[in-house]
Amino acid sequence: MTKIAIIGAGLSGLSAARFLKDRAEITLFEKARSVSGRISTRRAEPYFFDHGAQYFTARTKAFNDFIQPLINQGLIERWNARYVKFDNGKIIERKNWINDEPRYVGVPGMNKIAKHLAKELNVHINTRIISLKRGDLWQLTDESGQVYSDFDWVISTTPSPQAAELLPKRFIYYEDIKDVKMHACFSLMLGFSESLPLEFEAAHVIHSDLSWIAVNSHKPGRADPFTLMVHSSEKYSEAHIDDDRETVMQHLMNETSNVIGHDVSIANYKTVHGWRYANNVKRKNCHIFLDPDLKLAACGDWCLGGRVEGAFTSAYNLVNAMKDSVL
Repeated sequence: MTKIAIIGAGLSGLSAARFLKDRAEITLFEKARSVSGRISTRRAEPYFFDHGAQYFTARTKAFNDFIQPLINQGLIERWNARYVKFDNGKIIERKNWINDEPRYVGVPGMNKIAKHLAKELNVHINTRIISLKRGDLWQLTDESGQVYSDFDWVISTTPSPQAAELLPKRFIYYEDIKDVKMHACFSLMLGFSESLPLEFEAAHVIHSDLSWIAVNSHKPGRADPFTLMVHSSEKYSEAHIDDDRETVMQHLMNETSNVIGHDVSIANYKTVHGWRYANNVKRKNCHIFLDPDLKLAACGDWCLGGRVEGAFTSAYNLVNAMKDSVL
């Protein structure tokens, strides 16, 4: 049976593995201590934070069909939040998502989706692949020097800058992937003993060093303690991604307090996480990165604008192309 190595166990990698598992022997390699990628959940008892993707929409038939069984099982639910948009600390737009396009979340955390998809798959966690070498077959080496051999195909689902570092320059789409630039993002996580009296559960922020504020504990199936999840703006993140994290956290807390009109420094739990590769610089759609000669491929949310559905669709399109032409 064909052996395929998939680098990255976020939604793209897991989706590709699920689609291919009946046709090939699949092994996934994930550098983190758990699957999920950008659909991650941070636990700091008694607080829980979706510190990557906040929610997702489903606008294609393929993705709707894919998530429907998970909805039926209660692993995905609709999030009906009161939404606002802030500009200079003032609310300029209000909307109730119960009357709008459905926004979905994993239950009880975003990472529940990834953990469900990873069941019965062969996943090596805490395994960062640092080099690829091809003779008759592909050989992968991780950062500890462990070698994994005899793969017919390798699929990279890492962010485009990491894919460009790992993939050989003779890959026919190497320059295309290298051209896809990505912005950083900070995730500020705040846990409180008491709820703040806010007029919203989800908010976009413009003309600020913030871009997003959400009451994470309002999402379906979440634990009771009140939590806020804040994302920085792309401009601020790019300028400060290498700064001291305590300094970044204090600045983002000050910004949050100014926007919502409540002092968030009273939070019982405070931390910040930096995503070096979070969002595409340009929201452009890319073609399928499939090299039949090298038996090498790449996909990810960055191929289709950075959305959760884009992660799935990129893998879906790639696997269909592989099934039609090379498997």
